[in-house]
Amino acid sequence: MKLVDRQVLRELTGPFIFGVAAFSSVFFAGSVLLKLTEWLMNGMPLLMALEIVIYSLPSIVFWTLPMSTLLAVLIGVGRLSGESEVVALFAGGISFYRLSVPILLFGLVVSGISLLLNEVVAPVASSRSLAIQAALLKQVAISDTPFTFEDPDTSSRIIVEGGMDKDKGILRNVSVIQFYKNRPALLVYADRAEWAGIKDPSNRYRWKLYDGFTQLMDPREPRSMATTTFENTQTREIEMKKTPDDLSAYQNLKAEQMSFTQLNAVVRSLKQYPDRQLDQIRRLDVEMWNKIAVPLTSLVFALLAAPLGIRPHRSSSSVGMGMSILVIFLYWILGRYTWSLAIQGTVWPVVGAFAPLMVGVAAASILLVRAAK
Repeated sequence: MKLVDRQVLRELTGPFIFGVAAFSSVFFAGSVLLKLTEWLMNGMPLLMALEIVIYSLPSIVFWTLPMSTLLAVLIGVGRLSGESEVVALFAGGISFYRLSVPILLFGLVVSGISLLLNEVVAPVASSRSLAIQAALLKQVAISDTPFTFEDPDTSSRIIVEGGMDKDKGILRNVSVIQFYKNRPALLVYADRAEWAGIKDPSNRYRWKLYDGFTQLMDPREPRSMATTTFENTQTREIEMKKTPDDLSAYQNLKAEQMSFTQLNAVVRSLKQYPDRQLDQIRRLDVEMWNKIAVPLTSLVFALLAAPLGIRPHRSSSSVGMGMSILVIFLYWILGRYTWSLAIQGTVWPVVGAFAPLMVGVAAASILLVRAAK
């Protein structure tokens, strides 16, 4: 790494760390702190409050990393420009494009960290945080929440009225409707379904049904049905291409608790077999694409801030802070507008999620060309 790259990155590191701490504190205060203070006053154990704080941070930092990148580049480049170091670099034959290379790499690294954080850490942490809050407030446990999902591999629709115990691999009050040529052909009901894969990984798609009945329906004669009951001593085993981990995504449709892959599978299933309002499905679709668009915002903000940070005179870091807040505000308004259009069905969800990025790339390209002249 050349001296100029190290110098630029050194200027970015301090403001970036400050930005993460400052913006995350603001987000935390607005979304968690007030509720946490109320719970502590009502007797919440301090250790439990600390757990909620820790588990809430990944989802918050996911949103503040792009803002911190913008602030870091504005302040870092502004300081280099204000102390005439940029002029010295230009005089030494280093172009503005070459100066932007470490800034581009910085944005790429932050985008990668943000993507990894949201895919691996945030879903687990968010699920744990909500579980603690539900236990504290004595809310209906997520495990008791009914849900419905489709299993295209077996042409089945599964309705779980009694919820699921994910750790034990148990579904309660399960109805399985299997289709043949788009008509119901078989209905299976069971008080309890146990995942066979919990003891034998080779049976990861096998489920044992207890205490229920089957009804075989002849598609050629809808009124003709043959019913067979089964009990503990006479169980039935079926195949579903879903494990308890897969089903947990359908049980609690919160985007922050799912990775992009999990959310993509849920959205595709809901589009093919909608069991809720279309605007809710579109909202999940937009949130799915935001799991990619928001991390890439760090890269766009880095490119946008590089030319904005060039100033012809010495100025304080408060100028960079003020400019970063203005850019974030405008970007947020644009994002909310395009996301709303996507949820309403005016534009595709992928367009609504990535439209602010495209505007940012266009603005950054224009400013970079002008700054390089």
